[in-house]
Amino acid sequence: MNELELINKMNRGLSYIGMAISAIAFLFTLPFLFKDFSAIPGMSGLYFYLNVTVTPSMAYSFMALGIILIIISFSPLFYDKIKSSSFDKTNNTYYFSALSVYIAIVVFSSVLVEIFDPSIAVSSVSSMPLGKQNFIYMMGSVFQVLIFELVPLSILIIIFLALSKQLKISSFLEPYNHIKRFTVLFMLIAAAVAVLITDYNIYNSILIYVSTLALSFIYIRYGFLRSMLASFVSSYVDFTLTAFSGNAIITSATSVFLFIWAFAGLYSFTFYTVQRQKSGNSNNSNENKNNEEAPEHENKTTPEPRVPPGELWIRSACPNCGNVEYKINDDMSLECTKCGQKLDSDYTGPYNIIISNVLGRRQP
Repeated sequence: MNELELINKMNRGLSYIGMAISAIAFLFTLPFLFKDFSAIPGMSGLYFYLNVTVTPSMAYSFMALGIILIIISFSPLFYDKIKSSSFDKTNNTYYFSALSVYIAIVVFSSVLVEIFDPSIAVSSVSSMPLGKQNFIYMMGSVFQVLIFELVPLSILIIIFLALSKQLKISSFLEPYNHIKRFTVLFMLIAAAVAVLITDYNIYNSILIYVSTLALSFIYIRYGFLRSMLASFVSSYVDFTLTAFSGNAIITSATSVFLFIWAFAGLYSFTFYTVQRQKSGNSNNSNENKNNEEAPEHENKTTPEPRVPPGELWIRSACPNCGNVEYKINDDMSLECTKCGQKLDSDYTGPYNIIISNVLGRRQP
């Protein structure tokens, strides 16, 4: 097993554990979502990026949408040929590495931001009823993808495909091969939109920006539902720390696992970056090697002349008398000086006579 396979298997295992933690936290607190439903209407939608006041009908609609999307987001793990679930349906392997990198970005950027602004670590959500907390985290994971990625990226993809005359349902569902060169540009635009449509301080804006960058890559490369799954897992691992903050064993174990997962993602990112650089250097080295070998190849196919410049090889001695001394006429024919036999300039025969302008006539 090479290092790449080992990294992918490690990330797959850690991702499955993270998904299990998230699913357990979601299902365990789902009954509280219905129990505490009366506390949801009237709350601010700013908790999940909407500048609205949640009404009862909105709460029911949001809750149904969130549950449906979260359940469907797991479908690519079991059925990898669903086009709407993946723009690259050929593998799940590299998705888990991308998910680990996303977790690393979220964890380490959160830690850095909390160092500069400790108040961010103190969340008012932790004091809310458990069902209300579940609703906020569920809506946060869903709307982060819907608002910050699905809408702006879909618009960009449609515009690009239309301008390049490639707009089809198939190319829209699987656009990566069509927009591969512009992936970074689309990621930057989506992240900029995320910051512009939210009204947070600079530290929260930084968190939104970096997480949207990473999720946008997953969305473009692996599909909408895989991006939704990544957002859900990240949110609900954090929700586990908040919802079970009173249980030292659960929070400690979850925290340790989260940092192990984040460091695995950091290692994966470093490995892929180094491998890409090596691949680029190898390609450049091969090109230089080919350029260096080209003259040698040419030398092999085009042998150097074996006689010095100024010497003319004649193909035969005089076929009449065997004399090797000739007179060169104006029409480049040869005339034997002994018997007068003339040979045309294109006469063919064995290489046994040299006529030199410098050394005079001689026989090898």
